Amino acid sequence: MEEKGYRFDLERDELHNYLGGYLPKGAIIYIEGPYSSGKSVLCQRFTYGLLTHSHSVTYISTELTVREFINQMYSLDFPIATPLLQGSLLYIPVYPLIYRLRSRTDFFQKLLTAHHLYQRDVIFLDTFSSLVENSLKAKEGTIKYLSFLKKLAALGKTIILTADRDEISNPTLLDPFKSSSTVYLTLTVKEIGGSITKIIKINRYSTAENPIEDSVGFKVSPGVGIIIEITAVG
Repeated sequence: MEEKGYRFDLERDELHNYLGGYLPKGAIIYIEGPYSSGKSVLCQRFTYGLLTHSHSVTYISTELTVREFINQMYSLDFPIATPLLQGSLLYIPVYPLIYRLRSRTDFFQKLLTAHHLYQRDVIFLDTFSSLVENSLKAKEGTIKYLSFLKKLAALGKTIILTADRDEISNPTLLDPFKSSSTVYLTLTVKEIGGSITKIIKINRYSTAENPIEDSVGFKVSPGVGIIIEITAVG
């Protein structure tokens, strides 16, 4: 029987236990939060978990070059050299390479036509709001791209969008992506006794067969990855 979702569990943490056990297949997952709230680290954790279960990933990033991404993953003990070499992981660095060289006003159209980016099981657009900020100036652009993502989802692809409403001039253009998502998470940062904990709030997690927590706290530890901190949520 075909699995309903993409597994991402790792023995070292219990993140999957609080997020339904898997990422739903054929879904739009929308992750929203301010700068440094943990969006990219969470996506990197998802990526490594997915790869360990033989799922394929395309990761489009506005933050890190290929070398920086590899270094970041290895610093968290997420070794990804083999998936990169074998092609099960395709990493596309957008921001560091082209931001100062050319305008990204046409990036929306590039996303629509770059079919090789969507051949893998799970596609990360991190940070989606930065990638398309210049393209979603009109409601028509939002509807067109959302329709495209829904067609991908209908083919069984899962698309994970991260967004920072502070970096887009008209944040309401992101609302259709949020309202159409199967999974909607928000990330915040909480300080407890001088220690910083990142909080995932699960606003919506449709189709999950396992119990879903309302929120879960985590810390990022070099050489370990993510450490779940339930007591930090309250």
